[in-house]
Amino acid sequence: MSSHPPSKKRRLESYNVDVKLVEIYEDLANEKDDVRLKAAQELVSRFTPESSPTEEQIQKALRRLFRGLCSGRKAARVGFSIALTEVLAQVFSVPRPDGSEVTVPKVLDILESTTDAGGSESGQEHRDHHFGRLFGAEAIIKSSILFKPDVTLEEWKRLVALVVQLGKKKPWLREECGWILYRGIFDLASQKDDVKYAEALIEEIRAQDLIKTPEGVALWLAVKDAFPGAALPENIWKHNDPLDSREKHVLTKVMKESSSADEDSQNGVAKNQTGVWNPKVHFAWDAILSRISEPSSRDKSKEKTKSSRLSFSDFWTEIVDNGLFAAASSEERKFWGFSLFNKVLNELPSHLASQTFSKNLVRCLTNQLAVEDRYLHRMAVKTAKTIHNRVSKEPEFATAAVNGLLGPSGSVIFDQVTKTKTVEKIITEASPAALGDIISLIDRLMARPGTGEAPPAASHRQSLANLLIAAVRARSSAGTEYRPMMEMILSTLVRYAYSTGEADKAQEPPVSTATQEYLRTRINTCLNSLVANSENPAGMVYRAVRQIRDAQKSGTFVVKMDDAITESLEKGFKSLKKLSSKVKHEGDKVEPSVRAFQLLYSMTLLQVYNGDGDAVTMLDELEFCYSKFWGKKSKEDTSDASNALVEILLSFASKPSQLFRRMSEQIFSVFAGQITADGLQSLIDVLEAKENLSGQQEMFQREDEDDDEDEEMSDADDLDSDVEVVDASDEEKSGSGSEDENEEELAAFDAKLAEALGTRRADEDLAANDSSSDSGEEMNDEQMEAVDDMLARVFKARKQALNKKRDKKDARETMVNFKNRVLDLLEIYVKKCTSSVLALDLLLPLLRLTRTSTVKQLSQKAGNVLREYTRLCKGNALPKLSSDADGEDQVKAAWELLRAIHKEAMLSGPAAHAASASQASLLLVKVLVAHDKKNISAVVDLYAETRKTQLLSNKCHVQPTFFTDWNNWCVNASKTLRE
Repeated sequence: MSSHPPSKKRRLESYNVDVKLVEIYEDLANEKDDVRLKAAQELVSRFTPESSPTEEQIQKALRRLFRGLCSGRKAARVGFSIALTEVLAQVFSVPRPDGSEVTVPKVLDILESTTDAGGSESGQEHRDHHFGRLFGAEAIIKSSILFKPDVTLEEWKRLVALVVQLGKKKPWLREECGWILYRGIFDLASQKDDVKYAEALIEEIRAQDLIKTPEGVALWLAVKDAFPGAALPENIWKHNDPLDSREKHVLTKVMKESSSADEDSQNGVAKNQTGVWNPKVHFAWDAILSRISEPSSRDKSKEKTKSSRLSFSDFWTEIVDNGLFAAASSEERKFWGFSLFNKVLNELPSHLASQTFSKNLVRCLTNQLAVEDRYLHRMAVKTAKTIHNRVSKEPEFATAAVNGLLGPSGSVIFDQVTKTKTVEKIITEASPAALGDIISLIDRLMARPGTGEAPPAASHRQSLANLLIAAVRARSSAGTEYRPMMEMILSTLVRYAYSTGEADKAQEPPVSTATQEYLRTRINTCLNSLVANSENPAGMVYRAVRQIRDAQKSGTFVVKMDDAITESLEKGFKSLKKLSSKVKHEGDKVEPSVRAFQLLYSMTLLQVYNGDGDAVTMLDELEFCYSKFWGKKSKEDTSDASNALVEILLSFASKPSQLFRRMSEQIFSVFAGQITADGLQSLIDVLEAKENLSGQQEMFQREDEDDDEDEEMSDADDLDSDVEVVDASDEEKSGSGSEDENEEELAAFDAKLAEALGTRRADEDLAANDSSSDSGEEMNDEQMEAVDDMLARVFKARKQALNKKRDKKDARETMVNFKNRVLDLLEIYVKKCTSSVLALDLLLPLLRLTRTSTVKQLSQKAGNVLREYTRLCKGNALPKLSSDADGEDQVKAAWELLRAIHKEAMLSGPAAHAASASQASLLLVKVLVAHDKKNISAVVDLYAETRKTQLLSNKCHVQPTFFTDWNNWCVNASKTLRE
């Protein structure tokens, strides 16, 4: 039996649980903002004076809230902090009754007891309690209970000591502790104008040896602003100002957190370093920037501060550039520097932000952007975007940005070094005024690109020219406000491209010949954009030509010309000047043809200045055209002038340049209505020329001295006008034949080489008798010389063969390009002159080109032009044959053309050829029937004859759609024909 007395069961005491209050505390830690705010409102409503909460309820709620701040849950500190701030404000909104246990000292006791980390807790729990104390102190300051009239200074000192000691004990919390006190100073100033509170705060951070830390600097500046009369400790900062110009070296060390200001360190480790790197910019930088950019108006020693305080420029150069961006600075400090730079760009006005492109910063930005695997590359990319974003929002800032990146602190070839388009993007966003400043800057840099050596200088100048071209491309179509800037760019390029370096003493080194040639190509690129996007580009081109002529007259022109060319230039410029005067005098009322001729004259003169020999002939022809159109005998027949103009435009169109193509199109569109049959035939001749070397020689009237009859026959056989377009299988066969031809050429070359050397190929050696009668014999000097001569002839023949092959390829590309340009002109012509009977002459050449061209693009383009023409020819736009004496010839020509088109339709060609043949045939049918309904009978007979040929001849390849389209037209036209 047990000797233990019988156990007694303990009676459970009744305990009322406030379920709603439990839910409120639970919701305070919810991750959703609206849930937390609603819970905080419900809790605060229980502690308003009207709710008359008991002291036990208040103390219990305060303990619960302070404990909640120590929670490790993600959103708990936010929700509990808001609730605690409001509960304290409500509880102390009215004076507490005498004898109440809920006092401010009691609140501080609860803060200390609930946030004290015990020795048995884990590391994470310690961290949670430290954060709980930090958030609790912040809530107490925000609630303003420390600033009540009945609260003593000691309570403020007690709280400040808790926060400062926490920051001293836990360096990774120091910035947050400083931030809470920094904001607390301004809360204090707005509610309690008592300097003793501010003095107590500064004394506490001095006592903890934190006065010369970023937090200490920020707090000192805040106290000076909020409490100008505060008696701050002496001998800490000169003039009691951390931003005094004489303190810049100490301030640099403080803000870098590299060492304490007193240099009290052991083994090179500063005693006040935080030991933890935070990528976020310290709030002390904001405190400094706000005072450097806008000095406090409350500073009683304003005049003294104004004379001794660091300027923004000095601050940035000494503290940021020579501090954070110094060559020896760590990557982490440079990261702070970039963050600070981005902050300034985003927040400060332009006159301050423009001063931040300092030497070390731009050098670091350049280096980090240039290599992707650099530690700060992503930050550098972000910084470059920040610069561009600032310019996008404020286009006037482009001047400062470009000067910072290209000027003394940057690199003329910034974009090339960094492999980005940073400067280019900035320039394209610039306002008109900013772009003007940038052009002036680039002009100065082109004169002195920062290097005395010729090759680097040439590279720098070419890069700068490309930036100007980028601006033209971006803004040439932006409107009249940018027109002066476009003229400035063109003038700058012309000056460096056509004037000798000796004429401009500012050039160092002088612009090289290669650079000037490059700049001339960029001028063409510039004009290309201006001609394409400007309503009146002729004026700008004229000013450029006039600038070149001035250089020529002053003796600084780079190209030497003989007297005959100079005379042609003088005559041409004289006529151009008359045209320009006419444009200036008549203004908007001037005829489009005058502006077009002004542009043509200017471009022709520019070509002469560029050394184009053919342009001199074109200039003489222009003189002829000018005299016919606007000379004293301008009322005479201008057909010859029109034909000459077409030839000139063809000369421009034949050049592989987008600029000349666009210019020729613009001018052709103006004069299209004046094109004669001979002029149109000149265009047709290009379409009918062969796409090979002989075709090129025919068009450009060139003869190759090395050409022989065999080559001409070969070319003629290759692309005869009646040969059908090959399909894919034919192309493959042609390709294999070309390979066989190459092998034959190589075999022939090997044979000649072996003959010259007196040897055999390896396979022939194996078959030959090893015991050759002359084996082992050595050649004498005469034999060696004979071999050398023979080898020279063999290799010369080989080189000539390769050159001919290359010439054939180049000729083909030239002719294809030329035909493309002519088709562009003809497309303009059919749109401008749709109703002209003369345009009907284009039907057969276009149709033939769709069939005979070996270039698919040309074939399709010819078909598109023909289709567009037939589409436009309807209603009143349908060409009308004349009814007078000339009408009989026109009708006869139309019938001959219709029969020729039917013959063309019988030839084999691509699908587009069949469709084009049908469209051309039906257009002529409409023209003939519109002229006389009786012609329908002969048209039916012609279609019947074509059908008969299809049935009986194996050589007829007319497609079914040819007759389908005819039948459909007959159905639609039957009602009209019966009337």
